[in-house]
Amino acid sequence: MNPQLTQLRAATALRGGQAGRKHVAFRDRLAAELHRIAPGTVRVYLTPVYSDPADTPTRRTLVSLATLTGQPIEADVEAHRAARRLIIGEFPAADWTHPHTYRADTGRLLDTAPTAPAALDLAPEVNQ
Repeated sequence: MNPQLTQLRAATALRGGQAGRKHVAFRDRLAAELHRIAPGTVRVYLTPVYSDPADTPTRRTLVSLATLTGQPIEADVEAHRAARRLIIGEFPAADWTHPHTYRADTGRLLDTAPTAPAALDLAPEVNQ
């Protein structure tokens, strides 16, 4: 057995374990904060909504809070704003022009922008 290869594998496993513990701590911290904001919240849906009042394009974010099974959570406006600030603050690199779902049970932010399946071949035609 090659001792250098064994040492490399051990170092890789150690880094993987550290990254896993860091992710679990991150997930647990956000889940606890969401529970403090609106008890029972496991999913946060963030959907950009565009409007054009008085010829000034504006983007707002519609925030929906839900349980693990997707049941809506009744919460006041401040709870929705706090959840939005929390999620956007923790994921500053996300493209917020697309809808996203944050799942506190996995700690993942999912880009939920609708896309067409590749099998439909909806690529735009090029006229030459």
